[in-house]
Amino acid sequence: MRRLSRCVGLSAALALAGLAVTGCGGGAEAEGKPGRKASSPSSSAASSGSHSPSAGPVTEKPAPAAKMLPGAARTVRPEIAPANGEKVGVGQPVALVFKQQKVSKELRAGIEGRLKVSTSPQVPGAWHWNETKGDTRVHFRPEKFWPAGTKVTLDARLAGVQLAEGTAAAGDRTVSFTVGDSMVSTVDLKARKLTVVRNGKTLRTIPVSGGDESKGFGTRGGIKTILAKEGRVVMDSLSIGIPRNHPDGFFGSYDYSMRETISGEYVHAAPDNAESFGKENVSHGCIGMSTEDAKWLYGLSLKGDVVQVTGSTKPKPMDRFGNGYGDWNISWQEWLEGSALGVRTGA
Repeated sequence: MRRLSRCVGLSAALALAGLAVTGCGGGAEAEGKPGRKASSPSSSAASSGSHSPSAGPVTEKPAPAAKMLPGAARTVRPEIAPANGEKVGVGQPVALVFKQQKVSKELRAGIEGRLKVSTSPQVPGAWHWNETKGDTRVHFRPEKFWPAGTKVTLDARLAGVQLAEGTAAAGDRTVSFTVGDSMVSTVDLKARKLTVVRNGKTLRTIPVSGGDESKGFGTRGGIKTILAKEGRVVMDSLSIGIPRNHPDGFFGSYDYSMRETISGEYVHAAPDNAESFGKENVSHGCIGMSTEDAKWLYGLSLKGDVVQVTGSTKPKPMDRFGNGYGDWNISWQEWLEGSALGVRTGA
């Protein structure tokens, strides 16, 4: 009997980070809601052949002085991604998270002025603020994907900067990372295929099987990025409330697994579904393929590489925030509306 692919897992690293085990496709409520439809996410990033910044001069809006709070009763050290020294894909935003801390809107412009992003070559971009379940996030991205090879440095001079009444940020940080080759994989759920484009050249089209929409296990559509390369992952249907002995139950280890969402969507090897590749979508939301293809893709991939999902018959949009990086599903105009200072030059 056909079995749904095992699409939920939790690596030791993510377990230490405190992420809950949830089902592929979202067994638990994600923190960020899709919200209103972005006017044209494809204008930001869907084309793998054009990632350069918009033409024309860029003028920065002057930043007001940040409000300082020496001797604050409470300090919060933001989590920052990517890590210093990492090489990442073209879809990786610069992300700061103030855990369980609201940031007063009237203070955000001063805070943005303390978050200096420098790039080589020069790539303009902008910050965008979001609040979900008590956390405040501020992400930086260009209008289009990062150009391959870009060197990025974040100088976060936040020590003592007020975040809210009685609360200040803790510590200055400097983080530098490099953008690797452009890797954009497009999944067509209708055709059940994944097309890999590297630096503008199509390398391979892979037969796959996505989420079974007839059972409510649809794969999230839109633009996602690889959050982590986790290798072999144990996947267990109990984590999404399905007994292992249920017809839709599962338990097992799956190789070459790359996480796309916190809630448990992966791209991975699923040899037990070999008869479905290119023919039907039978998973709980993951993108499954042969072990040979998964090994090949895993070897070429970086955290931050782009996975764009199209062709759903029952659209289930990627969460914008809180369940991975859905940043690229927001149009550039709407992204700027979520910034206190607007475009920064990258100089």
